[in-house]
Amino acid sequence: MDVKLKNFLGMKPGKYLFILYSTLLLAILFFLLVYPGLRNSGSVVVFSSDPAETSVWSGTTYVGATPCRAFFPKGNYTITFRKVGFEEKSVSIQVKGRIFCSKFIPKKLKVSTQLALAQPDAIMQSAFTEYATYGLINSFSERYQPQPVLTEAVKALTSYQDKAKVETFLLNALKHAYNDYLIKDFINAYSLLKEEKLPDQSDNALAAAAVKLLGGNGDAICHLCACPGKLSEAAAAQAGAKQPALVASVSPKAGDLTLLGMHLTEVPAGTYILGHQGQTGAFNEADPAPYAKQITKVYISEQITKDAYSKFVKVYPKWAEKIEYSTESTDKEHVSNVSWYGAQAYCQYLTDQLPADLKDKYIFRLPTEYEWEAYAQNGKDSPQSLWDWCQNWYAPADVFYSDNAPDTLAGAEKAVRGGGRQAWVRGCQSPEWVTPFLGFRVVLVEK
Repeated sequence: MDVKLKNFLGMKPGKYLFILYSTLLLAILFFLLVYPGLRNSGSVVVFSSDPAETSVWSGTTYVGATPCRAFFPKGNYTITFRKVGFEEKSVSIQVKGRIFCSKFIPKKLKVSTQLALAQPDAIMQSAFTEYATYGLINSFSERYQPQPVLTEAVKALTSYQDKAKVETFLLNALKHAYNDYLIKDFINAYSLLKEEKLPDQSDNALAAAAVKLLGGNGDAICHLCACPGKLSEAAAAQAGAKQPALVASVSPKAGDLTLLGMHLTEVPAGTYILGHQGQTGAFNEADPAPYAKQITKVYISEQITKDAYSKFVKVYPKWAEKIEYSTESTDKEHVSNVSWYGAQAYCQYLTDQLPADLKDKYIFRLPTEYEWEAYAQNGKDSPQSLWDWCQNWYAPADVFYSDNAPDTLAGAEKAVRGGGRQAWVRGCQSPEWVTPFLGFRVVLVEK
């Protein structure tokens, strides 16, 4: 055996094994230290931006959101930075490679940019919609929490000069806060806007900071104190909040109208006590506690019928949508499968049909939740199974203690009422949805 090994290629066994192991070691080192650089030469590109959370694109390929990093093969690239409300910016980069040890010590290239603020309204609108969407979710936990969208929006608007507009945006967004997580985001965002030191994140410290920051804004403090949760309880204790006395005062009824073949029931002007009359204490989304609301006189129709809507569709066939009059609806008389946008178009259609002496003074639109409930309180809540579209965006129950957020700051879903439920029961749907269980009625109001 030794003789055979000794004679193998004319080398002694020790020398042969040394060469064999050395060759194997060199091969391993080659594939670890050199081959990766030859096969895929390139660099790790590190992206950063001001503001952060800016999307990074290489051509049509999404890379990530800043700060982020990605490997790019050797070559030339056009990188585009995009963020809602900011000017889009593109930069050209040249990525070089490294052959030796590229797997373990890759070549790095840092790319940083600053975006100019271009559309502050778009930033506020996007943040408001996302915040309002979170407001529709009833269950958050330590493992699943909403993103701090208001805080990030205020950071993005640091260079924006109209601070009063940003404050209005935050106060309107607060109306959609319905738990401690969303309230904390509001307080942090409001503190940044007012250039105050961010409060300690304990409930008492946050509550004290909120009451101090909001100062004389009674509506905002009222909402803050009325929301469920420990943070609201602490805020109520800080503010010494008390529920206002509720007093109804409704004008005498002048009389109903018949117009364009519709019977319109008068809802007199006045202060109405709405909500679940037997409920006091904390707010509930489906059954809000009693609240007082001032309402201007309106005239409300019965639910729009299929025959009436079909005449509209003949003139404007694009709004036929899914009007197949599904047999799933238990009320065959009234139209369903109409989106909120279709109902709005029908209101404009009716407005166009008004006599000349009324057209300059009145319009048709969908009822607000307040108007719908006041109408239903007078025994006009018919037992039909259909829900009705409402004009306003859906918001947490106690938003009714103050005015609706303006239409320029849209919410996530439109409010709906009815469905054979009690007058105060609320619901919501995306405005583009059409279902066999959702119809609408209209109101005539002065311009």
